[in-house]
Amino acid sequence: MQKISGTPHSFPAPSSRDLGNYDWVGGHVALDFANTLGGVKTDHPGSYLHSYEDLLEWARRADLIGPISSGHLSAGTERAKAEALKESEALVASLRALFVAAARHAVLPQAALDHLNRLVQKTAAWRRISACDDEGRKVSCGWDFKGALPLAVLGPIVWRAVELLESGPLDRVKECGAHDCGWMFLDTSKNRSRQWCSMQTCGNTSKVRRFRDRQRSS
Repeated sequence: MQKISGTPHSFPAPSSRDLGNYDWVGGHVALDFANTLGGVKTDHPGSYLHSYEDLLEWARRADLIGPISSGHLSAGTERAKAEALKESEALVASLRALFVAAARHAVLPQAALDHLNRLVQKTAAWRRISACDDEGRKVSCGWDFKGALPLAVLGPIVWRAVELLESGPLDRVKECGAHDCGWMFLDTSKNRSRQWCSMQTCGNTSKVRRFRDRQRSS
């Protein structure tokens, strides 16, 4: 999986948020997509996806689509691409609402679930079930985007989100403890003690902040 990380995600200014400094820390593709909105706990939240081409590139890096699928999805009109990008922003908001609620052990918002239901219905036409072994006894579920609308790129994201919501481990979804972050991640640690989306960024920053606070108090 080709995933490119750059500078710590907590710090880029809104104008510099792009895939070059996006960090893949969610541990699940649906959480990573929710994290394409940065700075959610600051006065300057902003997306790392600024165009439909960014959305396709994100899906490629997440191993959700390949070059052929990308070519099919790129064939739509500019208007359809703009609508797909707008829908992707709404999906990010819905996923954040759901996963934040899960992390806080709160009731999952029905409006966000309804949004996922609509997108499942809109993208189901490109879902394919086929035999994946020589004897035809096993099946795989994939996607065929030939002739698909640009919106269809959201299909793999939505269906993976539904799988996480339905089958879990939803109880391991957490929200980064840094005061200026808010990114989501899957805590796979044995004792469920992970606090930060990334120890290299938010974790270290929080440690430095606590150290300086202790110095000032002493």
